[in-house]
Amino acid sequence: MLFAVPLAVGGAIYTAYFMPSSMRRVVKPTVEIMEALPTVIIGFLAGLWLAPLVEENLASVMLLVTFLPLFMILVGAAWPMVGRRVYGSVQGNWHAIILVPLILLFGYFCFQLGPWIEQTYLGGDARVYLTHELGISYDQRNALVVGVAMGFAVVPTIFSIAEDAIFSVPSHLSFGSLALGATQWQTLTKVILLTASPGIFSAIMMGIGRAVGETMIVLMATGNTPIMDWSFFEGLRTLSANIAVEMPESEVGSSHYRILFLAAFVLFVSTFIFNTLAEFIRQRLREKYSAL
Repeated sequence: MLFAVPLAVGGAIYTAYFMPSSMRRVVKPTVEIMEALPTVIIGFLAGLWLAPLVEENLASVMLLVTFLPLFMILVGAAWPMVGRRVYGSVQGNWHAIILVPLILLFGYFCFQLGPWIEQTYLGGDARVYLTHELGISYDQRNALVVGVAMGFAVVPTIFSIAEDAIFSVPSHLSFGSLALGATQWQTLTKVILLTASPGIFSAIMMGIGRAVGETMIVLMATGNTPIMDWSFFEGLRTLSANIAVEMPESEVGSSHYRILFLAAFVLFVSTFIFNTLAEFIRQRLREKYSAL
């Protein structure tokens, strides 16, 4: 969710409020089509392609994860100073496309800088340095890999529902705010997001519900380590994956069989509690901001 929510909600805000309609007609269906991608394909790619890639370029990946948000903040802070120079050459709100090559160049820079940092400061191998110097064990299929894979699977769900909620805010609210002298950013934060907050919250909870109940991705990308650790460099085994792996091997009526049913019951109860709490909070948000 740390990977999916910022991307999905941020993309939904931009798509619904800032993006030109001609671009929105292309972007929104494209992201929604991603939701139809079978989860077994995502799990297969995460386990056999992404996990070795992260292991071989661990220093570069950590640089990218750490500094990409900071880079985006710096670009946003510098935009008012350089943005006016490119407004004239880029029509409408298409100027955001300029960020795409910047992000790609920054990712390329991180992957070029990572091997040098490994050789200079980490003894030539970041994984060995983690294990022997810091005492942190590293599994190839770990929580970091499955977090990226699950985030990729959850993004379309959150994006679609949040984008619909933001786009459905009546236009007279934003027009009235702008007519009273508010900026676009003030209108977005004080009017649009508050009015759409029940839908955005529902989108996030739907994403959590899908992530909790997902089986194939976590089954293929986590390593199914039965001994779990707080480190995100370690593997793990979720309740749903544990049921899928061990149920065919359990003897009917045995203690193992009953414990698996207990795990399924715990999964059901936790999901039920989350959904009930989410609906309660959504109703409170709707009542609070319905006056807008």
